[in-house]
Amino acid sequence: MSGPTGTRDDDRSAAPLRTRGNEPTLQAALDRLAGGCGLLVTGDVSTEAYRVAAARYFGESSNDRRRVLGLTHDSLRADDWLPDGVDSDGDDADVVRLGDAVRDPAAVEPDPADPPVDDGRQPVTDPETFSDRFLGAIRADDGEPTDSMYLRVGLYRVDGLRAALGEDRAGDLLCDAAAATRDRGGMAHFHLPRPAAETSAPRADPVVDSVATRLGEHLDVIVQLRFAERAAVPEERWHILGWGTTDWHPLR
Repeated sequence: MSGPTGTRDDDRSAAPLRTRGNEPTLQAALDRLAGGCGLLVTGDVSTEAYRVAAARYFGESSNDRRRVLGLTHDSLRADDWLPDGVDSDGDDADVVRLGDAVRDPAAVEPDPADPPVDDGRQPVTDPETFSDRFLGAIRADDGEPTDSMYLRVGLYRVDGLRAALGEDRAGDLLCDAAAATRDRGGMAHFHLPRPAAETSAPRADPVVDSVATRLGEHLDVIVQLRFAERAAVPEERWHILGWGTTDWHPLR
């Protein structure tokens, strides 16, 4: 994880980097993240931009990775959120879906006389079952590597999770998922679409700030997404806790 440039953060309340010296460099910050990290991804961009970001954070298909994807809307195609060449039905991806009916009080309940076959890949209608399966997929790692960012965990979207589970329970799940991922040397990226903030600071948005505060020590980076004028692809910049903010870079 290297390459971006940026500026130091003057906020002394941010968690300090665990590195030698009094002035950690960006490379030192990236080196720390490479040992396991949690990202909160936000911005006033299209769903397509979030798909581009998620696919990037899951890692290229040529890299040996185990990927866990949580979707809080069952109408989304899982393959769209994974890198090209990674099959959502394959062995290198676990997909857990929460049915749209959970948040739709007008949804019609299925006929109990003809229940759907549960093969572990169908959308679940119970938020607690979603929570258990999502965490179970993250922790199903016997004999796996525990470094080199082997495990990649993504969830879209955080606000859908909060609507289904409630803010407190959703916060617990995000913390547990981030901690389990970091403990295994992996990267967790949680996506929270939000309208454009009045300032450039992502935590100026009260919802982003609430989720970031709940994640606490389990959060390492807040990623902002945007579409700049005449840009062919979305751009990102990273607010690295304990270091500062990178420049804007294209997602590719």
